Amino acid sequence: MNGIFPITGMMCAVCSNTVEKTAQSQPGVLSAEVNFANASLLLSWNPKVTSPERVAEAIRKAGYDMIVEKSEQKAVEEKEKRDDEKYRSMKFKTILAWVLTIPLSVLCMLHIHFPGAPWLYMILALAVMAFCGAGFYKRGFRALLSKAPSMDSLVAVSTAVSFLFSLFNTIFPEYMTSKGLNADLYYEGSAMIIAFVLTGKLMENRSRHNTGLALKALMSLQPTEAMLIEPDGERKMVDISKIKSGDLIAVRPGEKIPADGVVTEGVSGVDESMLTGEPVKVEKKPGDKVTAGTINGLGNFIMKASEVGADTELSRIIRAVREAQGSKAPVQRIVDKISSVFVPAVMALSVLTFLIWWAIGKEYIPVGIVAGISVLVIACPCALGLATPTAMMVGIGRGARNGILVKDAAALERLAKVNMLAIDKTGTLTEGDPKVTGLLAASGLTKQETVNLLAVVAGAEQNSIHPLSEALCKFVSSKDIEPFAPEEFDYIPGKGIRCVTNGRRYEIGAFASEHPATDPEMAGKAAEWLNEGAGVIGVYSDDSLVMLFRVEDSLREDARATVALLNRMGVTTVLLTGDKRATALHIASQAGIKMVASEMLPSGKQKFVADMMKEGKVVAMAGDGINDTQALAEADVSIAMGSGSDIAIETAQLTITGGRLSALPSAVGLARATLKVIRENLFWAFIYNIIGIPLAAGALYSLGFMLNPMFASAAMALSSVCVVTNSLRLNKIKL
Repeated sequence: MNGIFPITGMMCAVCSNTVEKTAQSQPGVLSAEVNFANASLLLSWNPKVTSPERVAEAIRKAGYDMIVEKSEQKAVEEKEKRDDEKYRSMKFKTILAWVLTIPLSVLCMLHIHFPGAPWLYMILALAVMAFCGAGFYKRGFRALLSKAPSMDSLVAVSTAVSFLFSLFNTIFPEYMTSKGLNADLYYEGSAMIIAFVLTGKLMENRSRHNTGLALKALMSLQPTEAMLIEPDGERKMVDISKIKSGDLIAVRPGEKIPADGVVTEGVSGVDESMLTGEPVKVEKKPGDKVTAGTINGLGNFIMKASEVGADTELSRIIRAVREAQGSKAPVQRIVDKISSVFVPAVMALSVLTFLIWWAIGKEYIPVGIVAGISVLVIACPCALGLATPTAMMVGIGRGARNGILVKDAAALERLAKVNMLAIDKTGTLTEGDPKVTGLLAASGLTKQETVNLLAVVAGAEQNSIHPLSEALCKFVSSKDIEPFAPEEFDYIPGKGIRCVTNGRRYEIGAFASEHPATDPEMAGKAAEWLNEGAGVIGVYSDDSLVMLFRVEDSLREDARATVALLNRMGVTTVLLTGDKRATALHIASQAGIKMVASEMLPSGKQKFVADMMKEGKVVAMAGDGINDTQALAEADVSIAMGSGSDIAIETAQLTITGGRLSALPSAVGLARATLKVIRENLFWAFIYNIIGIPLAAGALYSLGFMLNPMFASAAMALSSVCVVTNSLRLNKIKL
């Protein structure tokens, strides 16, 4: 079984690693991934061996909390409630810390001396540490004892050492002075570190709250009530949970549609921007599908619910976004490995810094203590831990708001590197709705004979399962011709239909090899249409060709512009289809695609994708049908057009809701922008430590510069806020 569970108590990437390892070590857990940015655990477990409650108990023993609720919605609400309480508590402690720290710092920095001053400084610092920073010591030392030191451990050790050194100098000042050293006090440093770290965490929590706004916005689209029409015709407002499949629901102007279903009565325009990203309302009439969460316009209509509750498209999107935001990109796994050894390495470096200063000379012991504390503070890996997940959360959320549903963070990272896009033809590059675009009747037929022949075709095609049958029936129906029902009917796979109607034998389909055309005009027209890439359906009466239909699947309106934009982005487009070569070349030329692979079975499509990948191409596959699933599964990145088959959508890592071809360049652009932000975040997180640690260790001490613990804590807090703020820029980029 799989589930996403909120985690509380995590303060840094090392904390998330501890939670992840704790969960993974439990018997029966198949996989566990923690997302530090949205504080959640993506858990997969064997229900015969373990349960979320057992995993939660193990995580609690490690010093954190996992929220387990039967309802996913309740779990989210409980987490938000705890986060809100935590934020208010942290805000109060931060304000109090500054109220106590500012006068302490002013007194210490101005070197104001009065009787009992050191003891007052000690009391003020102790109040900040014991009350405002109590959580750091509780979590930090517990992490140390469990051999998994975290950011809290760095803060706890650095402030405790600073405070204890100052307390020693307060009680025994003569010890340092007897050795020719100053009995310096660093109480303000301990208090200032707590105040700055609390401030940074407060700002970080506020910023990280914004990274989840996209998911909250999606969840807010779910209506809470619906107007149910009872069997006796009575209408009443009921809770959304009371709606069942098959119920009739009245939807009034401006209301959110409560379930997926079909319009049975009335006409209106529906805002489907949450699915398609397009602001234009879509007209809905009886027989048209409507989706939960979309917003009705000015009309009234009645709908019949088909999917309700957790089965609606909106619910599936919310689940997919939560899982994607909880999954990890490959680059994040590298960062996790670095973070897991980072804190112990920093502690060792801090001790080494102190020992080097001590070795230089005993008079530098106070400098060594300050430098060691500064190294502990400035090297906190918070920014490193936030660099990837915050960018991924914002990027995936931005995609969801624009009809680009990302199922896996790794897919978004790979999409940024894609340089070849294989596109299926029918239903992806084309509308997937073939239409009759030409008709030619034999020259000897009268007008009435032509009408009768069309009636025969419609009557026969009504019984066919061939995809082109609907196109023929619609064409005949548009001319207000009533079909003739056949007396005999036989469907020949790969050929067409043989039937007997009104005592005469007819063949409709691809029977040219059995009955070559003797009429030069009809033979020439059939060849012309085939050369242009159109489909040709022949109608034969008593072995003679008497009628030709030209059938075409029209190119999507946005196809040519989409292909041109992808080419400008450096993505080579390939038309991958099972259709005939002539048809494929015709469609490709219309769309501006230069590379075509036609007449391919599903296995052939898969082999083509695999061959391109062997050549070093990073291949994405976009398709909508069952025949595309093998190629979708093979590709580096699989993209399903949301109007396609369920199996294609399940196989794909990305889904374009509404099936808009124009969203493909947007998806690539979003992926590249997200990866760019991740790289920027990682660069600044690493460069910050590369520059900051030597400065904190006293590399420029000989030039009169020393980064003391107070400024080190301020710099550390600012780095985390900068990373989150940079990630939020993804909400503003143009797709």
